Amino acid sequence: MKNNTLSSLLALHVAVFLFGAAGVVGKLLATGALLLVFGRTLFAALSLLPLLALQGQLNFRDIPKTVILCGVLLAMHWLTFFASLNFAPVAFGLMGFASFPLFVALLEPWFFKETRRASDAWAAVLVVTGMVVMVSDASWNGGAVIALALGILSGLSFAFLAMANRWQGGQIPAFKLAFLQNGVAALVLLPWVLGSGVMSDVAPQTWYGLVLLGVVFTALSHGLFMFSLRRLSTSFASLMTSLEPVYGMLLAYFFLNETPGIRELIGALIVLVATGYASYQHGQHGQRSTD
Repeated sequence: MKNNTLSSLLALHVAVFLFGAAGVVGKLLATGALLLVFGRTLFAALSLLPLLALQGQLNFRDIPKTVILCGVLLAMHWLTFFASLNFAPVAFGLMGFASFPLFVALLEPWFFKETRRASDAWAAVLVVTGMVVMVSDASWNGGAVIALALGILSGLSFAFLAMANRWQGGQIPAFKLAFLQNGVAALVLLPWVLGSGVMSDVAPQTWYGLVLLGVVFTALSHGLFMFSLRRLSTSFASLMTSLEPVYGMLLAYFFLNETPGIRELIGALIVLVATGYASYQHGQHGQRSTD
């Protein structure tokens, strides 16, 4: 049990790091949210097909209908987040997305009939506090309010998606589930992509970037995240996902020359302390369960 918990923790942290890096890659590509999300879901699904073939998992009979719902939620999550970047600096969208742990804290006990740990509750409060500190000295205007609202919608849709993944994670292998959800998301977005004409005059380097975004920062990260939910609660995973803006801030400093201010650094430190504390508590819980 202890080794399984540690492997799940490692998978989760790698997934969250890739989540944070995806935002930087998306910004470097400098293309619209619709093409970004469609490209990453399409290439993620295509890249997972050979893996599923090698594992003999190309049988898609008896797939739960919730997979379709998860694909829609996945598309909604990414669309709202990337759209928020068009109205204000990244911090506002990330602050809205930071509501994710609170949505999970409210909904998970009801869905799974569980009692939330006090350590997770305190960690969730600290995470939100850290995110508020990170954007406390930013300039608020109409665009920032829209970005925050879109970020909150992104957090809510991801909370539902994470809980659905936890529920069906034991029924469908992790990377098969990632293929199905990304495939559904791409199919849902296809009519809008064709109707909007966003694929016309796309530079070759943009397509290369979308392939990279889909294979590494979507297929791999998505599969690792769902693998982690087999042993870890959604509430804990949501706290670890709060490290995404911290990783994103660090990577943006190196690749986008975006230098964080003192309040952003203090807020990031609070998030790191909160997630580190929650991770330690879950590691101790996994160790005690083997005694």
